[in-house]
Amino acid sequence: MNDEFFAEFDALFAGIARKAKPGGFEPNADMYLSADGRSLLVNVEIAGADPTELRVMVEERRLYIIGRRIDRERAARGSVLMKEIAYGDFIKRFHLPMAVAYDDAAASYRDGILTIRLPVSEEAALPARRTEIRMTVKRIPA
Repeated sequence: MNDEFFAEFDALFAGIARKAKPGGFEPNADMYLSADGRSLLVNVEIAGADPTELRVMVEERRLYIIGRRIDRERAARGSVLMKEIAYGDFIKRFHLPMAVAYDDAAASYRDGILTIRLPVSEEAALPARRTEIRMTVKRIPA
């Protein structure tokens, strides 16, 4: 079953990676170490994204956020005179400055910001494997 999971995820990741243009849609993000030093906090600005379309993966010391933002109202707006907001598939990659404990990771989506909390691992080494963080991204009403 584990091999099936990784095969499915690899296929999804490869498909999105092929569609992504170098220098294309990559959402803005901030990374913080919490005041108590126990968690890495990652905020990603993806207003308009559907939380069910977001995937978070950690591979050794890399964090990947894969998703899609769809422009559902495009046809109703008329002719484009200026376009700065990017839509479509995206991938955001981060180098993690320290080992994290995947099992206690959590994410929330509120006001267009995806917030990921990654507890700092007490172990010095990361496992040499890929792990999709299984979490529920909850939309928090404003």
